[in-house]
Amino acid sequence: MGYVAVSAMVLCGLTLLVSAVSKVRGRDSYAEFVASVPAFGIPARWARLFAAVTLGAEFAITVLLLPAGVLVAAGSVPGWWLGAAGLVSAAAVFGVLTAAVWRAVTRRTGAVCHCFGPARTVLAPRHIVRNALLLLVAALGAGTLSGVDGVEPVAAVLAAAVGAVGAVAVVRFEDLAELFVGPVPDAR
Repeated sequence: MGYVAVSAMVLCGLTLLVSAVSKVRGRDSYAEFVASVPAFGIPARWARLFAAVTLGAEFAITVLLLPAGVLVAAGSVPGWWLGAAGLVSAAAVFGVLTAAVWRAVTRRTGAVCHCFGPARTVLAPRHIVRNALLLLVAALGAGTLSGVDGVEPVAAVLAAAVGAVGAVAVVRFEDLAELFVGPVPDAR
């Protein structure tokens, strides 16, 4: 079960890292992210604070999860604690983001996904599913950490690779979804 935890730590950590970096890679990226916040039901006067808290949480959880994956694979007890804190925090963030996206989709606010930088795609039910799956992965990882009492290094590297592939799939979700089910119809 420790391998599931390692995969979850890498998947969640890399996903949050790419999300955070994409929001601060330029002044325009961050400005677009802040401007998108009110469409999720957050009052405009709180948009800057919500954006800053979201960004800070993404970076902080990344700092917990990515080293934890290595430490857990090495059999380190502090790695277990870092991983537990990171996965529980990631589950909380993904829970909030799932609820925010669900609210935007059901109210047809026309909110655009800026999860991985500037975008034009209006949020749709597929984004709720994506975020709910991330929440499930984080919760599953946290739940399987208690079963970690040692992992084989080679298998841990493979588990980390599976997590990295999963993170790429999450980051490129828009392209994959459009390839398999078509573009999101403009519901604005």
